Amino acid sequence: MNQMKGTLTSLFKMDSQKGKEIGGGFTYLCHEFNQFMELPEGKKGEIIEPIISVMKKLGKVAEAVDRYESLEDSKMNELIKRAQDDKSSIHLTHQNNSVELEGAVEEVVNSSKAALDAAVKILRPLWGIDLPTYKNAGKNVAASLRNLPVPVQPRVAKLITLIEGSEPWIRKLRDQRTKAEHQGISTVSPLSVTIVHGKAEKKYPAVGEGMPAKEFINIVYDNIFCFLQEFIVLSLSSKFYEGLIPIIINGEEGKKRKFGVKIEKITLP
Repeated sequence: MNQMKGTLTSLFKMDSQKGKEIGGGFTYLCHEFNQFMELPEGKKGEIIEPIISVMKKLGKVAEAVDRYESLEDSKMNELIKRAQDDKSSIHLTHQNNSVELEGAVEEVVNSSKAALDAAVKILRPLWGIDLPTYKNAGKNVAASLRNLPVPVQPRVAKLITLIEGSEPWIRKLRDQRTKAEHQGISTVSPLSVTIVHGKAEKKYPAVGEGMPAKEFINIVYDNIFCFLQEFIVLSLSSKFYEGLIPIIINGEEGKKRKFGVKIEKITLP
C-alpha cells in the first residue's frame, strides 16, 4: 500500500469536527485491513480504493453541512437588519430565497448518494458483484447478495439486513434528490422575518413536510456516516473476518462515534 502514503489526511478538510470524525473512522479501517489482509498488494488496492472514495464523498457532505449552518446564521442576521430598517407602517414579511442555502442542501443529498455509489464498488473485488450505483435504495444490492451461492448466504446475512433496514430513509433521500435535480422543484423554503411589535418573528428554511433544513442535513450526515461504516465493515467481514463491530457511544459533548474492532480470521467456505 505504499502508493497510498500521504493521501489519507489530505482528501478533504480535516480541521472541522466532522472532518476529524471521518478521517478517524475510515483511515483506521484502511490501516487495519492493510495490515491483516493476506492478499497481493494489487488486490488490497481494489478493496481499499472504494473506502477512500467514500471518505472523499463524506468529506463533501460534511463541508456542505458546515457551510449551510454558517450561511443560515449570517443570512438570517442580514434579513433581520433589513426588516428592522424597513420603516413602513405595515408588517411586511421579508424573505430570502437563498440559492446558496438551497445549493448546500442539494450538495448534502447529492454527495450522500455519491458516497453510497462509491461504497457498493467494494463488493466487486470481494464477491464479484459489479454494480455501477447503489440503485433503487439498495434493493438491487440486496438482490445481488441473495444471488450468491447458498453456502455464502450466512456470511452476507448481516449485510443484507443492514441494507434492507436502511431502505426507507435512503428512499426518502433519493426522492429529495429527484425533486431537486430531475424535476427542478425547489425543495427548501425561504428564510423569512416579520417585525411584530418591535420583535423579529423568524422562520428558518425547511424541507419536505416542514422539517428544518438544518436538522434535515445533520440527520442525513449522521445516517450516511453510520450506514457506510457498517456497510464497509460488514462487507469486509463477510469475506475475511468476523467480530467487527461498529459501535456508537454518547459522550458529554453529544453523539460521538467510535469504531470497535475485534479481528478473528476465519476460513473461507
